[in-house]
Amino acid sequence: MSAAAEYLTDSRPRFRQPSAADLCTAVPAMTTDETNEKVMEMFNRHRDLVSLPVVEGGRPIGLINRSIFLSQMSKQFRMELYGRKSCIAFMDKEPLIVESAMDIDTLTFKTVEHGEKALSDGFIITEGGAFLGVGNGLQLMRVVADMQASRNRQIMHSIEYASVIQQSTLRSSREALARVCPSADLVWEPRDVVGGDFYQFSEGEGGWFGAVADCTGHGVPGAFMTLIASSALTQALEQHGPRDPALLLGAVNRSIKQTLGQQGGEDATPGSDDGMDAAFFWYEPAQRHLVFAGARLALFVLRPGACEVELVEGQRKGVGYVDSEAGYAWHNHAIALEAGSLVFITTDGLIDQVGGPRAIALGKKRVREAVAGAPTRTPAAVNAAVLEALRAWQGEHHRRDDLTFFSFTA
Repeated sequence: MSAAAEYLTDSRPRFRQPSAADLCTAVPAMTTDETNEKVMEMFNRHRDLVSLPVVEGGRPIGLINRSIFLSQMSKQFRMELYGRKSCIAFMDKEPLIVESAMDIDTLTFKTVEHGEKALSDGFIITEGGAFLGVGNGLQLMRVVADMQASRNRQIMHSIEYASVIQQSTLRSSREALARVCPSADLVWEPRDVVGGDFYQFSEGEGGWFGAVADCTGHGVPGAFMTLIASSALTQALEQHGPRDPALLLGAVNRSIKQTLGQQGGEDATPGSDDGMDAAFFWYEPAQRHLVFAGARLALFVLRPGACEVELVEGQRKGVGYVDSEAGYAWHNHAIALEAGSLVFITTDGLIDQVGGPRAIALGKKRVREAVAGAPTRTPAAVNAAVLEALRAWQGEHHRRDDLTFFSFTA
């Protein structure tokens, strides 16, 4: 059976919520007519008892803490004064009392609310109000830790499988890129197991279309956004074709806003303020003609013999988002490329990465220097040089965002 089939058909419960009953330990209990001498005898007989419950008519009314009791009774004349008196003299009259069916999450909140003594003294467990036993704080902490570990394993299992799904959705684009431009090179590194960056490539008549996009967020929220955005792009391509990147940006913008219930800033409480930054382009290899439209992403061009990288900036308007008007129109840049020109596109995960001696962003200038300084101007060599520059700059700093960049030669 495949991993997907096993994941989908496995109906076994993945986690059973423990209850207070799982922490219940049967211990002796005192009654209100028993004396402090009897309590002393019980503590001497049961050396592991942290506290002794006191019951009346089978129902708990208090808890005697071992340390407090022994400390009080060890004082001069205390045994003579209190030895034959009722054990309620040193009883905590407001212990934490919980029903055996109470789930651990609720019990944890109750314990914290009750204060430190519920962790140190423990708590009384009942069934239908009748005394059943006691639980202690150390047991509770162990169970909570085990529960959290189990939940984390479940979450990671789900995220790891989500990564398989996300990479599967990108596979067709990688295959299309390998057909239309075999020498192109692509780096895609989610900051977490799944990410908010995506790419899309497709073949058209006389050329091919490419998109590199950075959706809001990273990790699971970002991955959800990539599914929404890539689906919107696929629909736009089917409706409008691949030759007009600016038109496609507008179509995806409207689709995202409709899907997420955004109102272009008119609604004070929109359902979402999410979207993406993107670079869309159409390239015709025979004429070496490139049409580019950018939403807060730029295009880098290194021409043959040039020492510096040209920068074609996108517009400062994101796709989706509340402040992006539904009718906003991006515009195309038509770029003629000489044979051997190198085109480089990146999301801001590269440009905004903090590092260096002053803990500042890598920035576009250093990216351009890395592109121009590659040992050879092949896409693979350029991407490798950029990646090396990034890692040297990042050093011990935490990776801030997903990382996607792409290059090809005309």
